[in-house]
Amino acid sequence: MDKITLGIPIYNAAPFIERTLLSALNQTYPHIEYLLVDDKGNSMDIVRRVVESHPRRAAVRIIDQKVNQGIAVARNAIFEQATGNYVFTMDCDDIITPDCIQILYDRMSERPVDFVAASFVRVDELGREYAGCQYNDTLIVGDNYPVARYRYEQGNPLFVATWNKLYSRAFVEQYHIRCCPGHYNEDPWFTYQVVLSAHSCRLLPDVTLYYTYNPHSVSGISAAHGYSEVIARQFVEVQLLKSDYISRMTEKTIYRSLLVDIMQMSLYHIYRILVSGQLSENVKDELASVLIKRFFVLPVRKGGGHFTFKYICLRSFYALPVWTKMLFMRLSVWIRLKDRLRRWVYYNN
Repeated sequence: MDKITLGIPIYNAAPFIERTLLSALNQTYPHIEYLLVDDKGNSMDIVRRVVESHPRRAAVRIIDQKVNQGIAVARNAIFEQATGNYVFTMDCDDIITPDCIQILYDRMSERPVDFVAASFVRVDELGREYAGCQYNDTLIVGDNYPVARYRYEQGNPLFVATWNKLYSRAFVEQYHIRCCPGHYNEDPWFTYQVVLSAHSCRLLPDVTLYYTYNPHSVSGISAAHGYSEVIARQFVEVQLLKSDYISRMTEKTIYRSLLVDIMQMSLYHIYRILVSGQLSENVKDELASVLIKRFFVLPVRKGGGHFTFKYICLRSFYALPVWTKMLFMRLSVWIRLKDRLRRWVYYNN
């Protein structure tokens, strides 16, 4: 039976951390090491009380960050200090089902893959449930970017979050997949590397995690008040990182599909930047101008994949003068285009 590392970055989660910890400690799978990363928030007194009174306390190791370094560094610490064959991470305000690790491990044992991802539902602070991400039972295997093709070429859902996935530690180490230090929304860059590097994965219909909508979290604040300057700059950085990451793939048949994702997500972030009430006009102009320019490498003439309708539309838009593109984006903000298209257009970073 394989050892599994279950890691939780912990910072300012006092209202939720006890139930989160108990859901992790009460797993039916017996061979788990727990890495709890103390990122110097307000929750560690509760953490120590829960751990010290639990039968699995000997399996728990607390990683002291010394000073607050943010969730990305905390998440990286879990992967760097894990000793299990597989690694699972969760946030400090979410809940996993008692059989979560057992379900993921059983599927991994049936057919070893680079990672297994399960379905989840959202809950609010009152316990009301909302749709999250629901997968069909799907095995994806191949040698030519099979997971990336499933997501970016075929347009299938593969949720961006780092959590609720069981990773082969050997896979993560082979490609040295890490979060970007300092980022508060660490998932997009980590998961992008996973999707581009993986040769196999399994998606499960089983709901194994309840994602708590926390209005005081980074995502909750962004949803209510728009991007802060820090978050906006980090999303711009992720787009530049993605562009650089695939710049050597210009002859690959998947390349144009990857460019579609980059162009589409860049326009999405431009819209979110321009509509944010937390940003000054100067900052909006600065950041939007970075993403509105063609910052990515074009595919080689006879390579790079198919000319899909979406690619042609987005590429044509990016060929326009910068002032024309900015005018269109500001007009879309004025008429709240994103809200009008919400029922038809699905954005997933």
